[in-house]
Amino acid sequence: MRLPLASLIRNTLLVSVISCFFALFNITHASEFSPQWSIKGFGSLSVVGTDTNAIGFYRDRSQAQSITKSWGVTPDSRLGLQFDASFNEALQMSIQWVARDHAGHFFEQNLELAFLRWHAANDLDIRVGRMGTDVYLSSDYRNVSYAYPWMRPPHEFYGSIPIYHYDGFAISKRYAINHGYLTTKMFAGYSTNQLISNPGNELFDFNAPVVGGNLTYEYNHWRTKLSYVFVHPITDTPNFDATATTLNNTVVNFALPGINELTPYLTTKHSNMHFISVGGAYDDGTWLMQVEGAYLHSDSPLFPSQTSAYLSIGRRFANVTLYTLFGIAHTFTEHINVPDSILPNPEFQQIHDSVDGFLNQNGVDEQSISLGIRWDVYSNIALKAQWSHFWIGNNGAQLWQKFDLEPTPDKVNVWSFGFDFIF
Repeated sequence: MRLPLASLIRNTLLVSVISCFFALFNITHASEFSPQWSIKGFGSLSVVGTDTNAIGFYRDRSQAQSITKSWGVTPDSRLGLQFDASFNEALQMSIQWVARDHAGHFFEQNLELAFLRWHAANDLDIRVGRMGTDVYLSSDYRNVSYAYPWMRPPHEFYGSIPIYHYDGFAISKRYAINHGYLTTKMFAGYSTNQLISNPGNELFDFNAPVVGGNLTYEYNHWRTKLSYVFVHPITDTPNFDATATTLNNTVVNFALPGINELTPYLTTKHSNMHFISVGGAYDDGTWLMQVEGAYLHSDSPLFPSQTSAYLSIGRRFANVTLYTLFGIAHTFTEHINVPDSILPNPEFQQIHDSVDGFLNQNGVDEQSISLGIRWDVYSNIALKAQWSHFWIGNNGAQLWQKFDLEPTPDKVNVWSFGFDFIF
């Protein structure tokens, strides 16, 4: 029996990574190796609530449970463990697993890191295995809430990036330039993701080869980053075969003239997505600022092209940090005409509404302002509180859970309280 391409690629990568770990296990028994290892951890426990039951709040679209007026702990609460092993000056290994709310397979999808790192030269690193998708400033610590002042990464920017990791390789080179350091990086691999469709709220596989790279420059209190990644999905959307069969049915096409012509628009398979982002961060110990902007170009109407950005400014007063955060996200969509039913039959109307929802009700039009406080109680524990006010435009709630028959509010308040820790 022939394996699907997605399964074949995923299994090949998995076997390759496991083989590397077995090889590493064998060579560590050689006398010239003296392994040193450590276990570190991090976590967050928080509660989040909103002022509406009309739509549900997600931290990002990888999550399964949303938050409404009924407060909950799922958006930001998590517990992570990281195992690091150093076999010599050139060879290291890292494994990180994070317990958090995820719509997909709990153990596999929450395995964030599992890679071998080889220092091929003083400033040259090669990594093989599972790594974080390095296309934004917080790539290395997106799950480590203790590492940033906010309750969570800015919603408009990070909420639409559900891809946390990929399986493959990365090569990075570091250069000393003008008292600073420039790091160049290129990576390639295969990303396996399980997400919830919106609308529809159905679990589906979003698997894709990824290729990208970035430039990072660090100087004194500044850090800037320019990133690009190409994504080519090779899996279908939920129930695509059944949907295609329905839309190509003779009776359905009589009732909804020409609706079969929309079939190619209802899948992301073999579409192309280009994501580019630029960002900068400043932190002198008193003032801290971070800004990022991104543009996603997509040729699939199911994931329309989008731009997003945020600006965060904060001020430390001893062990207390006050901050404000502004965010904006907007999709560029063209309305796709879905033919109306010429027969007064509720089943045909339901088909019309379903297709129209997938093609024309999947936009992001959101702006927000947040005010927050962080109190570093100890060197490894921080208490946080944050209020966020969101403005949501027409057809703009794609980053939220939409409930049937509920109109989308144009304003939503979100309150968050919690504490972060590392150990």
